[in-house]
Amino acid sequence: MKKTKAAVLLSVLLSALLLAVACSDGADTTDTQGDTASDTAVESAVDTSADTQADSETVTEPETEAATDAATDTDTSAVPSDSAEPETSTPDEPVETEPETPTEPEEIVVAGPEVIAFDKQISVREMGSQATVVANEGLSYKASGYKSWNGNLFVLNGAMTVSFTPSDVTRADFNRFSICYTSTQPLKGTVTYTENGKQKTDNFFLEAGENTFSCLTTSYLDKIKGKDISSMTFASCNGKDAEFALCLLKTYDYPVYTAADEDTYYIQNGTYKLGIRLSWGGGINYLCDLKNKSVIPGANNLINQADTGRLVQQSYYGTISEGDYKAGIYNGSQWRYNPVQGGDKEQNHSRIIDIVVTEHSVYVKAQPMDWSLDNKITPSYMENSYTLYEDHIRVDNRFVDFSGMKHPFYHQELPAFYTLSCFNRFNWYDGSAGWTDDELSYRDDLGFWGDSAYYDDCTFLVKESNTETWCAWTHSKKDYGIGLYVPNADSYLAGRHAFDASPSAGSGSTNYVAPVNTKQLVSYEPLAYSYLITTGSVSEIREIFKQNKDFADNASLHENHQSRRVPDSNPVQKPAEGGHTLDMTNATHRGGVTPAHNATVEYDGGRRALKLIAKGDDPNVNVSFSKVGTISASAYKTLVIEYMVPTTHSADNALCDLFICADAVTNATADCCVRKDLVVDGQFHVLEVDLSGYAWWTGSLNSIRFDFLDAVTSGDCVFVKSIGFK
Repeated sequence: MKKTKAAVLLSVLLSALLLAVACSDGADTTDTQGDTASDTAVESAVDTSADTQADSETVTEPETEAATDAATDTDTSAVPSDSAEPETSTPDEPVETEPETPTEPEEIVVAGPEVIAFDKQISVREMGSQATVVANEGLSYKASGYKSWNGNLFVLNGAMTVSFTPSDVTRADFNRFSICYTSTQPLKGTVTYTENGKQKTDNFFLEAGENTFSCLTTSYLDKIKGKDISSMTFASCNGKDAEFALCLLKTYDYPVYTAADEDTYYIQNGTYKLGIRLSWGGGINYLCDLKNKSVIPGANNLINQADTGRLVQQSYYGTISEGDYKAGIYNGSQWRYNPVQGGDKEQNHSRIIDIVVTEHSVYVKAQPMDWSLDNKITPSYMENSYTLYEDHIRVDNRFVDFSGMKHPFYHQELPAFYTLSCFNRFNWYDGSAGWTDDELSYRDDLGFWGDSAYYDDCTFLVKESNTETWCAWTHSKKDYGIGLYVPNADSYLAGRHAFDASPSAGSGSTNYVAPVNTKQLVSYEPLAYSYLITTGSVSEIREIFKQNKDFADNASLHENHQSRRVPDSNPVQKPAEGGHTLDMTNATHRGGVTPAHNATVEYDGGRRALKLIAKGDDPNVNVSFSKVGTISASAYKTLVIEYMVPTTHSADNALCDLFICADAVTNATADCCVRKDLVVDGQFHVLEVDLSGYAWWTGSLNSIRFDFLDAVTSGDCVFVKSIGFK
């Protein structure tokens, strides 16, 4: 993550301009009561051991004044199907003003955490069990409760209390403070001060090292200031002795970076207007493509923000239970430790810890809620730097867990990404020749990822050497949408919830994707990664990501990691050299498979397979090899079919019959029938049928009648990638 020293004066001047722009352009900040299964349904889905009942429709009233005052998102433009177009309706946010001709700065300054240079040498004079310390810039305090002290460092394990000598810094009105410190271990701390005449204490965490830590007061968004900092406490998080010194304290009367009557902060250039909702941990709740607002009527904001589990945000998964900690229950299932940037299932909001702004970038730090519990904040921090470029947005994420718990390997959302229901098509690259403009894959029929019946269908594994790890949700008829590129992702979990093609950012219906890696969270060790967002047609999205493909390597995503990637080469055994195969990715070859009885045939571009669908009893198709040549029984002894039976199959097992008509046999008869079992697990398999022992396998093949399922319910199906001989 890029980091720059924060210039407080520059931030104040720039923020005034940005606030003026943000106030002139309203946004959809409605906390419409959507399905609270949004974020958590995927969490249920990735836990394949849990029988989570997904798709909760619990309606939760907004709990903040800002959310209550926000304009209600009225969805009058929902359309009933993929083919239908949304009607034009009154936008659910104020009309955007047209941007002036964009003038990109020569150098974009990326916002990051404040860094203050300091001298770690301090003066310590001990008297009994208490020490008097003089530090940088005249800071003076008394320290007690430490274990011992050595030179300039205190050795502490239990809580060490620092009582400040009153000064201009400690007495000043403030809503943000910064400390400079050195510590050999991670620490938990408190700061005590006065607010509205009453004593108040806020908690915080410190990473090991020589660092600057900045923190907003818990009343920052309420525009209430504190004063008279009296003390701080510091204690080791992990039970190990920490060598520690507090070297500097600064206080700030800091700008409250929100638009008028909102809790969202906006940045804008000539292409994009981006909003981050500070009361929801600084997750992205607003993205307007200023140059393409009219492509889909009503879709000014491309991010679904119906509840705290939506947005574009960080979310991670850890242990179910350890020590005093026990995760809650969600949708009737045992949940796990789940810091979510926006907040929890009860719509309690996460805490904003810090914000730093530049003209085209925002840095935020948040302390997230635990999703399955009610108003329980996690001992963790999430950091995001959002930066606008001319044709894309860059996001740098960082997460540190201070819980001290030992977490198992688990599927991590990197990030959780919620967009509009009107984007019905999921696009991705499924090959191993990344960035060569190879054929893309897409799906128009994805179900709800949170339903275990659809989990396999909503999971897309990446080839081992594939570096083109981007995906996009687009409108299939408008060829417009939003894309996400995460280098080093292993798979995607994607799907549609309550699909109705709504263009509303506050709708309960939403489309979702999360690039997923199986990683272990390690307490006190940062997890960092970066990603890009862009908009446009599928080809435009791909080209922008291609131009910026090396912006980050995300190497840390493959640390503490279990790979989910699949081999580059197709593991299916193909026919030998000179063999004849119907390859269903070839439109001509697909013409060799035609419906015969109670069946329909359609091509699935996402799976690159032909979908054989049962419409009644005894469904079957005819298979002809005339498209690829003559099949001679003397040359080919084995029939090879690459197939998949989804887990949604109505029966526990599946049988197929192959009527292989050769030589003088031109119609299906019982004499030339071979019955085989098919595996029902949602994975592709190879069925090999040895024909060498059958007397009727002679001469040349005429055709095959493929009764692809025996006992069926209408809608059962089999996917076939190839049918061939070797």
